Amino acid sequence: MNAMHRLACLPLLAGLLFAAPAAAAPPADPLDHLWPVAVARDGFTAQRSEYLLAGFDPFKLTRAGNQALYSYLNMPAFFPHHLVAAQGEITTLPPRPRTGAHLLSLRVEAAQGTLSLTELLGDPQSRVQGLLILHRGQVVVERYPGMRREDSHLWWSVAKLLAGTIVAGLLDEGAIDGDRDIVAYLPEFAGSGWEGASVEHVLNMASGIDALDSAAGYADPDSGIGRLIYAEGILQRSDGIEAVGHDRALQLMTSARPPGTRYEYASPNTNMLALLIERVTGRRYADVVQQRIWSRIGAEGDGLLGLSPDGRPIAHGMYSSRLRDLARFGLLFTPSGQRADVLSKRALARMTDPDQNAHFRTATAVIDHLHAKLGERPVNALAQWDAIFADGDLFKSGYDGQALYVSPQQDLVIAVFSTSKDKRIYRYLRPLAAAVAAEADRRP
Repeated sequence: MNAMHRLACLPLLAGLLFAAPAAAAPPADPLDHLWPVAVARDGFTAQRSEYLLAGFDPFKLTRAGNQALYSYLNMPAFFPHHLVAAQGEITTLPPRPRTGAHLLSLRVEAAQGTLSLTELLGDPQSRVQGLLILHRGQVVVERYPGMRREDSHLWWSVAKLLAGTIVAGLLDEGAIDGDRDIVAYLPEFAGSGWEGASVEHVLNMASGIDALDSAAGYADPDSGIGRLIYAEGILQRSDGIEAVGHDRALQLMTSARPPGTRYEYASPNTNMLALLIERVTGRRYADVVQQRIWSRIGAEGDGLLGLSPDGRPIAHGMYSSRLRDLARFGLLFTPSGQRADVLSKRALARMTDPDQNAHFRTATAVIDHLHAKLGERPVNALAQWDAIFADGDLFKSGYDGQALYVSPQQDLVIAVFSTSKDKRIYRYLRPLAAAVAAEADRRP
């Protein structure tokens, strides 16, 4: 009996009334509350794992709650996956002699208030699970508030960069003509909303396809984007109607506007790139990711590519890896890690050009949204990057707070894993890059 209950019973006891006191309320089930991300820091307990496995519902992934926290670190328990094997010598990430302690004290103002980076990492609302900052290939900051270093975490849309990077390389090699209609490579899409969109349009989110990413679109199984999400098994229909297959979902999409008119963020563009990669190379998408990227970045762990129920690659988001390997991928875009056998300097320059993509400037709502998230207006977005800034810095985000930020000029990579609708960590990326650059200028 708790203290409040005992106080409530005192008058009854004083009056020598022998009626039985009301039973104390049972203690709240700790598994029914939102868990702090710290529960994953030493691995999930068997009790928590059994609880979530028994109650799995794909819709719970949209809430960034306990199900997402567990699933993002254990996606193969819920979806079929293709192993993308690490190969060759591991790229070492040595610690920088001078630590980045001063970066942890960096304070940034956001809507919820001003916090230091250390305070943000400890804030239960931020739910950041891993943060890694590399400068010139050396570790400046590495923190794991909500995961183990060896865990593989879901990238969500950061995975779009894998397809973007491969297509950029194939364009540079002449294996693909960027000005050619994508239907010329994938003739089964003739007559669909994709007809008339060039490879470059699809690569740069300007296909005009009527399948924009939005909460309402995801929830509607008959919308362009919703039909794909349900075909992938990320969400499941409750009306008993069987979802169409992955490729069929793409074929049923219609056009919203002429290609090349406007930058519009639509995940199906990435899945079309994966089909294009398979058609041009004759190999499965996961094998191409392994051969052209994962085997060449010195990854320490295998990658994991999620598949739809009919075995097609979920290229727009279902890729998992260790945080350090996400950062190693980011190094490809810096002087420390650039590799001509992945991206030539010419291909790298094309996919990171601040001035190339004119139709991005017409996407004022997108630019305003990115400005609010990042604290500065981007000037472009190419090859599946979300933002390119005037100084050449690059940004890509994932659905629940994952991020890759690269400053080629400063030779800097910031990799973030989170499970949260709170995206305050994004506001720290530009200031962190500036702080690292300022420190480098002061060093002899």
